[in-house]
Amino acid sequence: MNSDWKRPLTAFEVCEDVPDEEVFGRNLRDWQHEIRKVHSREEFLQRVVDAPKLLQPTLNDHGQCDAYLASYVEWLSDIAGVEAPGWVDQSERFATKAWYDFPECWWISFLQSPRAFRRHGVFTSPDNVLNIRPGRPRKSSKEKRATNAARQKRYRQRVKEKLARLQELEESAT
Repeated sequence: MNSDWKRPLTAFEVCEDVPDEEVFGRNLRDWQHEIRKVHSREEFLQRVVDAPKLLQPTLNDHGQCDAYLASYVEWLSDIAGVEAPGWVDQSERFATKAWYDFPECWWISFLQSPRAFRRHGVFTSPDNVLNIRPGRPRKSSKEKRATNAARQKRYRQRVKEKLARLQELEESAT
C-alpha cells in the first residue's frame, strides 16, 4: 500500500494522475467521502473553485468523466445554494456522447437525473453527500482558546477600570 496516498480534498485533485476511468471513479468516490465533512458554503466553494484538469485527451471517453465531475459540482452547488464555479460551463465539460448509469434501463436514468446532469449529457441518480449546516461555522480548539483569552483580557481590563473608579470614589469621599 502506498503510504503517500491521500484522499482528494478538492475537485481539482480528483483529476490528478488519472490514467483510466476506474481510477477517476475511485478518486470521485474518495472525494465524496471528504465532501461529507464539509458543513459550510465557504468551505464547499474552496473545494470546487479550481478547475480540474481535462481528462478527455487522456481517457478518450467522449468527455464523460469531465462532464460527470462538472455536473456533480454544479448539482452540489445548487444544493448548497451557491453559484457554481465558471469552469462547469466550459464546452469541454459536456459529454459528446450521452452516458447512462444503467444503459438497459436508460429511460429510468433519463427521468431521474437532476437538471445539472442532464445538461451535461450524464444520466444518473447521484449521491447527495453535502450537509450544509445552518449557523456559525465550526471553530478549531486553537481558535476557541484565542477567543477565550481575548474575552478574559477584556474582562480583566473592565475589572481594573471598575476598581480604579471605586478607589477614586473612596479617596474623594475621605
